[in-house]
Amino acid sequence: MKIATFNMESFGADRHDPAALLPRLEALRPKILELEADILCLQEVNAQKPGGAASRRFLALDLLLETTPYLGYHRATSARASGKGPGDRHNLVILSRYPIRHSESLYQTHARPPLWQPISADPPYEGPQSIEFDRPVLRTEIDIGTDRPLHLFAVHLRAPIAAMIPGGKQPDRSWKSISAWAEGYQLAVLKQTAQALEIRLAVEALFDADEQAQIVLAGDFNATGETGTLRLLRADPEDTGSPALEPRRLFQLDAALPAERRKTVIHKGWGQTLDHIFASAAMTARTVNVRVFNCDLPDEALDSGNDDYAGSYHAAMLAEFAF
Repeated sequence: MKIATFNMESFGADRHDPAALLPRLEALRPKILELEADILCLQEVNAQKPGGAASRRFLALDLLLETTPYLGYHRATSARASGKGPGDRHNLVILSRYPIRHSESLYQTHARPPLWQPISADPPYEGPQSIEFDRPVLRTEIDIGTDRPLHLFAVHLRAPIAAMIPGGKQPDRSWKSISAWAEGYQLAVLKQTAQALEIRLAVEALFDADEQAQIVLAGDFNATGETGTLRLLRADPEDTGSPALEPRRLFQLDAALPAERRKTVIHKGWGQTLDHIFASAAMTARTVNVRVFNCDLPDEALDSGNDDYAGSYHAAMLAEFAF
């Protein structure tokens, strides 16, 4: 069974225009076809609202999948916290050859949102503010034909780029002070960590029911293996200090690859692994291959001025499991 993840970077404009979309279709369709995935997790999928429609639909995605096996796959998509269906951008999609028995979008379902109060805001905040998610986590339960289902989480965590502080920027969008920028950066990290905690607590609920649960997290975590965010998700025995909790650890499958082979984003010549696949012990024991499709990955900073480039600056990642 092959599970793949791919950030398609704002695929599909807000308005449905097949002609304008053609370059992206031609660039991205070969990328998803070469994966030959049984389950494909996609990030940054835009949804469109045709004239008169009550809600948004994945019209651009349907065009991308039109001539591929994925068109016939079962599908789960993330929804806004309001319950009004997908948003205009940054939606999560899971395409599965196997039946998807359940799916839900997690917004602080398991973790309480942290409180935060900056000192640089103008006007000042009146008391601590609740930190809400920018986007959800998509959790699914998939029937893969074994005695246990697959619990698959599609993930896109908040990037650690300074969030907006009221009154913190000049008219040209530059920061007014280091203090405002620093608090904006802290806010972004808080949002990312809160999302990671939500996932970890959801995983704990699954382990409470079955410590042999088949769990996989896949997506764009906007974090490298050295960050606290990924340590929180892994819960390594070195961090928990409790051998009794070791069966609940998650393994970062891509960490087994050499650094050059696991980079998923290149920025000014520096390769980073921001996309990951994590697995519970039951799934890690079945892992037979992990691969990152980065042989022709462009530099997101140096090549971003190329108007002809229609692909993604993220590389896809795939893990294969033997059953």
